[in-house]
Amino acid sequence: MIEDAEGLIKREEILKHLGLRGKHILDIGVGQLSIIAARDFNCRVTSIDISESALRDAKRDAESEGVADRITYELGDATSLRYSDASFDAVISYGALHHVEPDKRGEFVREASRVARDKVIIAELNTVGFHRIHGSSSFKAVDLRWLKKELSSFGVLEEYIGTAMNVYVLKKSKIKSFR
Repeated sequence: MIEDAEGLIKREEILKHLGLRGKHILDIGVGQLSIIAARDFNCRVTSIDISESALRDAKRDAESEGVADRITYELGDATSLRYSDASFDAVISYGALHHVEPDKRGEFVREASRVARDKVIIAELNTVGFHRIHGSSSFKAVDLRWLKKELSSFGVLEEYIGTAMNVYVLKKSKIKSFR
């Protein structure tokens, strides 16, 4: 997958490569992905975050891009989603998992798997990317070996390794029951 100048895999590359055109997506952690998905890939997007101010800023950005009618912004915690099973074609987390407390990351993965109908996509900073972007912050890096093992417990997993970010794709049709 194509990376940006910082070595992060481009959001549009993930959407294109994984065939998400015209899908209903849950975007965990507001950012540019929801706008790109709505504007360039004709997706309906529900974007959640635990920060009201981040949601306000994202909503303003969507309005200025002319895609606010295709994106719903909601205050929500990814470790306890209020959506029904298989509510979304795909669930995407782009660089959000390291913002979750380490002891809650398993719940994050289980909830994303539960509400996804087709795919769970987690793009996360690898060691190089984490130290470059968050080296002096209080965030804790995601143990990517753990993440691969956790996601694999639900079924077949694809991995894309980048310079600063890896992308993990879980195909729902292959996921074992999580109940």
